[in-house]
Amino acid sequence: MTLEQTCPSCSATLGSDGICPACGSVTRGFFRGLNLGAPQVAAAVAQGLDLYRLLGVDQHADAITIVRQYRRLRALFPDDPSALTTEPRRKFELLQVAGRILTDPSLRALYNELRVSAASGIQQGVMRCESCGAPLQGNEPRCRYCGSLRPGEPAPPATPPDAGPLAAEPVDFYALLGLSPAHLMINPGARRSARPALDAAEMLHESRPPTPEEVDAASYAFQQRTLLHHGWSAAEREARVENLEIARRILRNERLRNRYDAFWLAFRQGRFDHGHLEGLRALIDEVRADETTPSTLSVEEAEALFQQGRGLLTAGLPREALDPLSRAREALPHSAEAHAWYARAILASADPLDLGGHALRQALAALETAARSGAPLPDSESYLALCRGLLARDAGDARQAEIELLRAAQQNPSLVHAWRGLAALALARGANGDAIDHCHRALAIDPRDERAWLMLAGACLRTRRHAEARAAAERVAALRSDGVSAEKILAEIAS
Repeated sequence: MTLEQTCPSCSATLGSDGICPACGSVTRGFFRGLNLGAPQVAAAVAQGLDLYRLLGVDQHADAITIVRQYRRLRALFPDDPSALTTEPRRKFELLQVAGRILTDPSLRALYNELRVSAASGIQQGVMRCESCGAPLQGNEPRCRYCGSLRPGEPAPPATPPDAGPLAAEPVDFYALLGLSPAHLMINPGARRSARPALDAAEMLHESRPPTPEEVDAASYAFQQRTLLHHGWSAAEREARVENLEIARRILRNERLRNRYDAFWLAFRQGRFDHGHLEGLRALIDEVRADETTPSTLSVEEAEALFQQGRGLLTAGLPREALDPLSRAREALPHSAEAHAWYARAILASADPLDLGGHALRQALAALETAARSGAPLPDSESYLALCRGLLARDAGDARQAEIELLRAAQQNPSLVHAWRGLAALALARGANGDAIDHCHRALAIDPRDERAWLMLAGACLRTRRHAEARAAAERVAALRSDGVSAEKILAEIAS
């Protein structure tokens, strides 16, 4: 793609990345001549489209961040989009519109202005399409703009119809994790002619597949976002987390990724023949089977894995410790120590309040097995109560959840997660005084607990203790590194 030399908005010289250093615009040629103006911006606002959500960027993101995110998403589509089927083509068109508006300072300013003035029409509180950000009306099974399935309904790979165009494409595991398969799309010759200053080392770096570390980071980020999403049942959240975990296992394993890459290329070319869909399903089944197949490790191999996992956990790397400890626990079912360390790794891998039902049940089973075998964790009873309380919360039994979390906090008063969980339950039932007390107990243990400060600010606002709410918001602002103000935090809580 050849970039223009001058900015289309202010005529300044464009940088080497096609971005104007003066006003942040990008060359018009980057959008293949897409020419938009005020009517198209107004139409996007009237339709309720959230362009920031469509691109997956914050509404305060700078121009360079937006351009880079657009380029990453654009790389998921072929150079010639005319070969796409109806739904992918609509997604591509919406992506183009969002990129064009948000990378033009004047169009973006107009969009922001109309978006604020029409806030009721944009309907910030409703369920939105995960692909384009459009509001979903009633019980629409699909988005009326881009055709994506309603959130909470996992989309299986499509079976091609007997005749006519394909209704949809199979699941793109790279897109699912927000990763770009640059190694499958880069044309070194074209890149060299477009950017003569690009050296061989940089080309090699840009064309490599995502590293296991990048895959893990992306997967865990999306899993956490999924587990925190409101409005989904526990079963819906677990189904989505399972899809993310399948994507992680495939893309971080070179052998599995190479097989998947062949399917990815075939599907991008519109080819569903020669058993491609069946092969993809077989690959997914293989990954699922690997997770449930009993271990065939020798005792020596299992002991070595256990030592490796324990060392990783001791070094403060609980996520990396999960896999070896899980395999060691399966191969050593009578080892209380293996079960105990596996439970520790699960509870340390993320905030326990963010763990999904599957992880909590795994931790609970490991804790119970270790306790029965005579090697319980320190404060094992409090962690058992914590897991039971969080599972009851996820099941919608707030009363039982509060009983278990209170038991956990009484047995281990320094268990900050129990106090924060109690605060969240108190807020949900309108007991703001109890929520404030529980937040103070949590903050006495960990003064840097941002979520406890946020809940404290919310409870204080509800009880009109504005000075305390502002003080809590100021602590949140101090803990964050994004320069957000206390006023903005209070406004977000109030809304």
